[in-house]
Amino acid sequence: MLREDLHGGAIPAGSRLVELELAERYGVSRTPIREALFQLAREGLVVRTDRGYSLMTDTPRDFLQRMEVRLLLDPPLAEHAAKYGSDEQIEVLATAYEKMKKAEAASKYSAFVSAAHEFRTVLLEMSHNTALTRVCAVLEDQFLLVRNEHYKDEGNRAISVHRDGLLLAAIRSRDVKGAGKIAKEYVELLITTLAKPAERAARKRSARTALPKRS
Repeated sequence: MLREDLHGGAIPAGSRLVELELAERYGVSRTPIREALFQLAREGLVVRTDRGYSLMTDTPRDFLQRMEVRLLLDPPLAEHAAKYGSDEQIEVLATAYEKMKKAEAASKYSAFVSAAHEFRTVLLEMSHNTALTRVCAVLEDQFLLVRNEHYKDEGNRAISVHRDGLLLAAIRSRDVKGAGKIAKEYVELLITTLAKPAERAARKRSARTALPKRS
């Protein structure tokens, strides 16, 4: 349940995860909460601090590093899905995409985040490559907090619907190289739209810090 709430954006990035509060939220004792947090920390989804656990907050450098890995993995993932995904899996992917479209049209953030995660999960399963799926799944969990913040903007949700629609069409037509190209272009677009503003903000903060204090 905790993982689902994280996937769905119910808990914002940087939030402190308090065992007692989570136990009350899910109606369980603190022991399973402690075990769940330990497991999620091992997976890199939450981080352990002196005061317990909290959700990750990406620095511009953290984000860029993850996007560099996605730039390497997403194209072959899309190509594998187009080549090896079954007809049944393609229909499941299409169903998830339709949910994304409806949620985007209705401006329903939570429903959109849930559908987008479902789309991505099906895409991973369609690769039929265990190693690739596992690596992408770990990266997906670590990226979801930034992605959920990204989806709070209606324009970003519209772009995601458009790009995933192109990807679905390529997969449906079994256009292996086309699917890889679309996936690559989308990651490059994310780097441009998300990383560059974050870098500029970081440089401004550094510049303000470096300014001499007025007496």
